[in-house]
Amino acid sequence: MNNITKIIWNLNNHCKSECYYCPVSLRGGDRPRETDDYLRIANLLIENYKSLDRIIDWEFNGGEPLDMDNIVTLLKLCKENGNSMTLHTNGGKLWIDWWAIEQYVDNLNLSFHYWQNKSLVHYIIETFLKKGKMIKVSVPIRPEFFDYDINTAIELEIKYGIIIGKSVLYKSARKEEGQYPYTDEQLAIMSGEITSHLVQEKEYFETTTWHQRHAEKYETNPIYLGKFCNAGIEYLNISHEGWVMGSACRNQPLGNIWNDNWQPPTQAQVCTMQACVDTEDQKITKF
Repeated sequence: MNNITKIIWNLNNHCKSECYYCPVSLRGGDRPRETDDYLRIANLLIENYKSLDRIIDWEFNGGEPLDMDNIVTLLKLCKENGNSMTLHTNGGKLWIDWWAIEQYVDNLNLSFHYWQNKSLVHYIIETFLKKGKMIKVSVPIRPEFFDYDINTAIELEIKYGIIIGKSVLYKSARKEEGQYPYTDEQLAIMSGEITSHLVQEKEYFETTTWHQRHAEKYETNPIYLGKFCNAGIEYLNISHEGWVMGSACRNQPLGNIWNDNWQPPTQAQVCTMQACVDTEDQKITKF
């Protein structure tokens, strides 16, 4: 039986860096709440899933988590009361942060943007590689500065012998809205394929309507209508504004963590969806 609960917590939608290709909805929010507010919710989640004999795999995202005050306190609490900690970050701007952060992070997803201090990024990569920890590094590739960004990624690959993700930029950061204006040659270079799946993705988007893409998703995915789904038990996603989902399909609303008396879910829910179209949702136990 699966006794792992994956909690993806988008801690805020605030980021000081303000990359122009990142939509305001993901970076232009107010400063995060007080640390004690986050600690209260974390303790609530820890106690709830402990009572269900479940272990938590934590995943923190933003905005930018490192732009929060006392993020280390939250990382420490969750890591010490969970199975693993995954952190998504641009690495911040201060070396001293990583002396405290690294010990509480098992898996690091590091984005390397054009404005960042290369020496700091190298230090973070070297620290995680030396400790034998999982690290994934990605470079957002801007079509108008393609050569600069792709060379940044290649230089890291050569220096460290690891694969660096070449991140495709999507309008409003949503795949459904289509790619930034890359050439086919650029997409082929990014994917490293002669017949690039990114070119195929671009062509598919340009030659189909939204309704056609929507219909195809429902025609080609499994159906669990009427069955119980462990959404909220095996998986929980907390949005930047505190809204809680047990699955990407939003089958059943689970409230807002910042509302008074909010409580985490304790039982499975009945599926009401026409089809299970999200690959992560399909991994949740159905019975």
